[in-house]
Amino acid sequence: MHRKIVDFALGLLSASFIGSVVSPVKAAERVNFNYGPLDFSVSVRSLAAFAKDGTVNSDLAFLINRLKPEQREKFRSFLTSRYQFSPVLMAQFFYSSLGEQLLMYLGELIQAPANQNGFYGIRAALIQAAADPNGFSAIGFLQKFPTNIRLNTRRILQQWNQISALMQETEIYITTLKQTFSAIKATEPAIDFGKLPNLQDPGPYQYVKQTRTLQDDSRQRQFIVDLYLPNVPEGSSSPLVVFTNGIGTRLDLYDYLAQHLASYGFAIAIPQHPGSDDLQQQAFLKGMSREMFQATAFIDRPLDITYLLNELERLNPSEFKNQLNLEQVGIFGNSFGGDTALAVAGARMNFHQLAADCSPQKNLVNLSLLVQCQALQLPHKDYDFRDPRIKAASVLFPDSNSLYGQSGLSQITIPVLWGAVSKDIFSSLVLEQLPGFHGLRTPDKYLVVAEGIDHLNLNFYALRTLKTMDQAGADAVTLKAPEAAKIYLKTLNLAFFQVYLADRAEYRPYLTASYAQAISQDSYTFVLLKSLAGVYSSR
Repeated sequence: MHRKIVDFALGLLSASFIGSVVSPVKAAERVNFNYGPLDFSVSVRSLAAFAKDGTVNSDLAFLINRLKPEQREKFRSFLTSRYQFSPVLMAQFFYSSLGEQLLMYLGELIQAPANQNGFYGIRAALIQAAADPNGFSAIGFLQKFPTNIRLNTRRILQQWNQISALMQETEIYITTLKQTFSAIKATEPAIDFGKLPNLQDPGPYQYVKQTRTLQDDSRQRQFIVDLYLPNVPEGSSSPLVVFTNGIGTRLDLYDYLAQHLASYGFAIAIPQHPGSDDLQQQAFLKGMSREMFQATAFIDRPLDITYLLNELERLNPSEFKNQLNLEQVGIFGNSFGGDTALAVAGARMNFHQLAADCSPQKNLVNLSLLVQCQALQLPHKDYDFRDPRIKAASVLFPDSNSLYGQSGLSQITIPVLWGAVSKDIFSSLVLEQLPGFHGLRTPDKYLVVAEGIDHLNLNFYALRTLKTMDQAGADAVTLKAPEAAKIYLKTLNLAFFQVYLADRAEYRPYLTASYAQAISQDSYTFVLLKSLAGVYSSR
């Protein structure tokens, strides 16, 4: 879902400024914009004629004649390309809180007459253009816009320049991270990992899987939890690792990681989070809910985890024969689940910073704000969700730099393993991951940056031709995580939780730059650092 909107939003920008100059495209009858000190008006009919056969009418000539031949063709291709978006799905998203926030941002770039925000016109045009039997197109969007359009050229250029600068900055940081990684590896003692246990292999323990239903009467909230319980020797105890997943994901998303950790003696608990789970996503896709996730999830999720731990403590003597070590609990969180994991690890929400960062001026450069800014719907209080039983946290690309900020993240004192990917269109390495990790003040922290792995794992072609509103349609655009990602998650999380939950110092060699290089593959390399000192400075 996010990728689809991103593709269109960036397409609007690229169409308005191809290469270093951008060519405008937007309006019902006319598109008004300025180029330097000059103001121009181009008719949609002229754009349609150019898109159809390359005809350049007089009102379009000033712009088209300044494009190189290859730029002209790219521009025409953008105008004529068609995508089979579901109009119902389009409407469903753009009437949700996330969609309306994105429209408010886009409306600052694509405006109605008199410099008014183009919010309503954009939404109407998107939905009606998607209903075209031949498919959605940029020309169709322009023809369905209910008024003339004013392109806020200054803001569009500003956004484009910010996006371009961000891409360049990302490349520079990746290069610097790799150089620092190589320098650190050169200082580490030589380790022959071929002579050490292979962490990719399953552990010695069998396990059983249970599904239980929990009822929190104090919140009138019921949810299920999947438990993976290893068959450890009688009298032994198993440290517990709680998994908290991203928005709209199923409990079994990381079953391979749960099984791997369970085979090494860790008990695993994966709670459902009503209001932000796969059932909520299905309700949204079917039109039974207005929201992709409820804003109260920022509160409900960490409270789910605390209630889960309380219940396991209550049941441990009778149901689990005191097998569970609930004084040594780890948390693993992915994406929005990473935000949850950081909350129970001690991070505090920073509403002052969040409100400042959620202004339209920030808009398309940091798409993760679409999710983070939903927290502004909550009462602005000092929430403290830290659970002292949580002794170590592993997170994958959380969206937390505005939600918690440096001050909120600095409250975390337990060890943290922070995973990121080098090129993340939704949760930027530069805007989210590096500053978030840098904000941690805990002495035991590890940053792992992977190349060749995607945050969202989406099939772009399938996404562009999505027509259905059901779960099958959503599943069709989701790709399986590459095996390299699974290897990275299984081995590094195993080593991390062995060291910081099970107190197994012999696993420390696996939390090194040398081991990160050892498990890297040609297409999927990993960088592991314990600090960004000399690499990153706060903006």
